[in-house]
Amino acid sequence: MRQERAGSAGRWGPLFGARARTWAETWEGPSGWGGPVYEHVLAAARVGSGTNVLDSGCGAGRFIRLAADRGADVAGVDASAELVAIAAATSPEADVRVADLERLPWPDASFDAVTGFSSFQFADDHVRALGEARRVSRGPVWVVVPTRLSESGIPQVFGSLIGLFPPEALPDLRRSGMYALSAAENLAEALDGAGLRIWTQDVVEATVTFPDVATATRGFLSAGATALAIQHAGEDAVRAFVCEALEPLTDQAGQVRLPGWFRVIEAR
Repeated sequence: MRQERAGSAGRWGPLFGARARTWAETWEGPSGWGGPVYEHVLAAARVGSGTNVLDSGCGAGRFIRLAADRGADVAGVDASAELVAIAAATSPEADVRVADLERLPWPDASFDAVTGFSSFQFADDHVRALGEARRVSRGPVWVVVPTRLSESGIPQVFGSLIGLFPPEALPDLRRSGMYALSAAENLAEALDGAGLRIWTQDVVEATVTFPDVATATRGFLSAGATALAIQHAGEDAVRAFVCEALEPLTDQAGQVRLPGWFRVIEAR
């Protein structure tokens, strides 16, 4: 596992790595957020034997594993050394590295396709991160970002934590954070700056279901932005806000359902 990390990776890597195992078990588990989106891209990109794919912002490597199971040669990069270690253990055949999305450690045109599942928005320089994805791909760049079709679900929970973040961090979170590219005009501007054009686009529904509030709370406490709130306000305060926000999203059986929609763009 090679490691090269600076810039936004140096900030987000430790935050997402703080509870990497919990992140892998919840958000990248069987009922995690990415399932429908991963399957959509795997099918649309015709990922299979004879293709090689880089997942930019690979996290704990769930997409890498799915692509490898289809016969693809796979690689991944992430800011968190802890998450990359999990990805490497899950997919030992993969070339996974710790690095900044704005400085990918591969030569030009190394991959048939590059994917980024809710990752490019965390770069300090979105244009540079997308430009790097374009540079190392000899085919499409698949960009997946959460939309603003609904303010319920995941945005509702994270929104409840706004007052727990250090005030000086809020501008950075808006510029480099989960919803930084959710506005269509922001994404279009970043793609244009990177020399990419939209070939296809879809909106894919991806509802996350946790078996109970305790599991959902563990999941939210493992997110990078939440780790920043914990550092500032303490875990007890963050936990209380998360539990309260999850209450209206919990059904009579005690399951937590978090509706979500994601823009899936094939850019070239």
